[in-house]
Amino acid sequence: MSLNPTVSQPRTPRIDVDLLDPADHAAYLALLDLTTDQGLPAEVADILTLAPFQPPFTHGPALCMTARTRRATTPAGAVFAAAPDWAYEHPISQANTALASFLATTTIGIYGLAVAPEHRHLGMARALLARTETIARSTRHRLASLIHKPELADFYQRLGYTSAQHIVILTPGGAMALTQPHRMMTAVKPLHPSVRIQTVPGAPGPVVAGLVPGFELPPTASFRDGRLFT
Repeated sequence: MSLNPTVSQPRTPRIDVDLLDPADHAAYLALLDLTTDQGLPAEVADILTLAPFQPPFTHGPALCMTARTRRATTPAGAVFAAAPDWAYEHPISQANTALASFLATTTIGIYGLAVAPEHRHLGMARALLARTETIARSTRHRLASLIHKPELADFYQRLGYTSAQHIVILTPGGAMALTQPHRMMTAVKPLHPSVRIQTVPGAPGPVVAGLVPGFELPPTASFRDGRLFT
């Protein structure tokens, strides 16, 4: 009788995600240096010296976290999140300070998501995103957004994000268009059940409805000549 030996599969190491510890500042900044396409603010090092402004932030206006395999002494993954630039820099939000404040406090923007090359494909980026989303939901954020290269679209779509070069957000001031330059995309994910990503005839891309309460889309909605008709 012949015996077929059982081939043991390598065990995926456990990933621990924690708020950034001061002892890990240098390693955290080195990891964020790996991100070249997400628009990190130039003053990240200065932000790390600030006390948190308000929840969910850990350093000034930012939420900073690290990830490492269990029992590792040095983090191998990092995330930097804050209010997205478009919440207060888009012409529609600049014309309405109340709207800008609402968008900045209900949308979390992931500016930097990095994993050391030797620790990729272990689920570290997924764990960092999941923890970011959980914390954002706990502070009543309604939407997550980020910018990425097209080759990462499948990764983010598997995690529930909708990616496109053009994203439209319905607001009291009109349809807010987020358009990325060539070779870049915006990804958005609802964090609240009333927020929906919809396909609307004539729209330049997916439409985010319900981010601002009361601004939902009826089934008859359509875009013509850049204007929304309901």
